[in-house]
Amino acid sequence: MRNLLRPFRFIAVIFFMFAFLLTMTAVWAVVRGHWRRVRWSNSILTRYCRLGLKVLKVKVNYRGLENYASVPNALFVCNHLSYMDVLVIHARVPACFVTSREIRETPVLGQVCQVAGCLFVERRNKNNIHAEVSEISAGLREGLNVCIFPEATSTNGEQILRFRRPLYVAALDAPAAVLPICLNYHTVGGEPINQRTRDKICWYGDMDFVSHLWALAGSGGVNADLIFMPPIHPVSTDDATQLAERSQAAVESVFRPVKKETASSQDAVV
Repeated sequence: MRNLLRPFRFIAVIFFMFAFLLTMTAVWAVVRGHWRRVRWSNSILTRYCRLGLKVLKVKVNYRGLENYASVPNALFVCNHLSYMDVLVIHARVPACFVTSREIRETPVLGQVCQVAGCLFVERRNKNNIHAEVSEISAGLREGLNVCIFPEATSTNGEQILRFRRPLYVAALDAPAAVLPICLNYHTVGGEPINQRTRDKICWYGDMDFVSHLWALAGSGGVNADLIFMPPIHPVSTDDATQLAERSQAAVESVFRPVKKETASSQDAVV
């Protein structure tokens, strides 16, 4: 049954991506003002993300919503495992996502990110960091949510990488609260996430986007938790390093690393 529905799910997601592209191209042609366009993008993208989760059978348990409701807007910081993270987060939190210029150069996905109002950072070149931080600060001052993945790359889920500090400067400049969120994927196709199954949802390294999406469409569904931690309100004595360390500690406190398979489970697969 999974394989029968795989083409439908895959085509539906691709259709949603192109439909969003066309919708936002029209909106950007009519709506004036950069941040007004971004607000429209955030609102419309939320609806598409919810549709995408339904089509791919991704069920998310959102926890700690009282923490999300306690701030008008914030710099959200999250661990990073897959392109699916954006759908999971944005389905609940309309936000400007900060991603790399490498993603911007990815066919289709890059165009979708552009019209979605994403903010791009050049991780291969540190010369533009001040301009990039200023743009994030401006979004926060406009009352928008901004979401960053401070590990600066997606991972295989075995551990959380060190949260990098530069983009936290935006929260100090705005000023705005930092709200740590933790994403845990628990099952895929009814099986626990482990070293054998994780590549069905985790997207990292040099994995191809289209082939990974095709596999995900036939995986049989995903279950995940998105946990909102208490917001961190910067004070005058804080610096970006402190904010990065405090938010990473909050995320790590509820993060569930990918489990290693035991010898018995490996034998059972064989």
